[in-house]
Amino acid sequence: MAIIAIVLIVLIVIAIIGYAVVGYAAGESRVSAAEKSLNAVVSDQNKLTNTFKEIDTKFQGVNTGSNFDAAQAKTLLGQFISDSQDATNTVVKDQTSLTAASTKLDQQQWLTAIDKGNINKAHARIDHAQKALASAKVVSDDYVQDGQFLQSFMDVILDLDKLSASASTSDLPGAKAVVATLKTHVDTATRLSTAPGLPTQMHALMVDFQTLTSDFGKLIDSAIAGDETGLTTYSDKLQADVTKLGTYNFDQMGSDVTAFYKPYIDNFNSEMSAATA
Repeated sequence: MAIIAIVLIVLIVIAIIGYAVVGYAAGESRVSAAEKSLNAVVSDQNKLTNTFKEIDTKFQGVNTGSNFDAAQAKTLLGQFISDSQDATNTVVKDQTSLTAASTKLDQQQWLTAIDKGNINKAHARIDHAQKALASAKVVSDDYVQDGQFLQSFMDVILDLDKLSASASTSDLPGAKAVVATLKTHVDTATRLSTAPGLPTQMHALMVDFQTLTSDFGKLIDSAIAGDETGLTTYSDKLQADVTKLGTYNFDQMGSDVTAFYKPYIDNFNSEMSAATA
């Protein structure tokens, strides 16, 4: 009987050791898989960060002031929109990947209990990464809408350049056609001017642009009809419209946009740092 007891004890010890070894190995296998998924996410996000830095550098190369190239800016905004859409798709893919990794960490907990400490650490890192991705998705989704507004605004600037060219050559029919196109672009930009991240002043600016476009059209109609009274009336109104547009502080609006996104970007950076610590 003593021998049987000893054998049973030995078998139990072997079973416990076997459980510990197998359980630890299973736990570490899940932790390793989670780390692999997390590293892939970090790599994706680093690539996206570099992409946005590159396009930001290109934007800084666009001339400002009287030499501003609206056509070049519109092209860059098209790339910006495309990159933002790609960023959203990548974030969604990464979120799905991390969710799957987190679920796998909790499989067969009866077996992996011995490696619970490392599994919990992996869970914490994934949680930080998910929080970072949530902020990244807000930014990329909003960037698409902001980019679409700015691209429409570039259309408005390009139309104004065409309108100036027509006016300088006294091409009234040509100017009337440009105003019709301008109205379409201004209306589109006005509709898009309430996108997330854009200050309320941006929408007010576009509403004033609608007024300017309307008054410009009436001025041209008066010129074509030879209506002296209309010319005087709408010339004065147009001057007032231009003066009002000149009161907008574009630097402040740019600062407001930066301030809107800063908490999301800061949260992304801090959470991603915690995920990779």
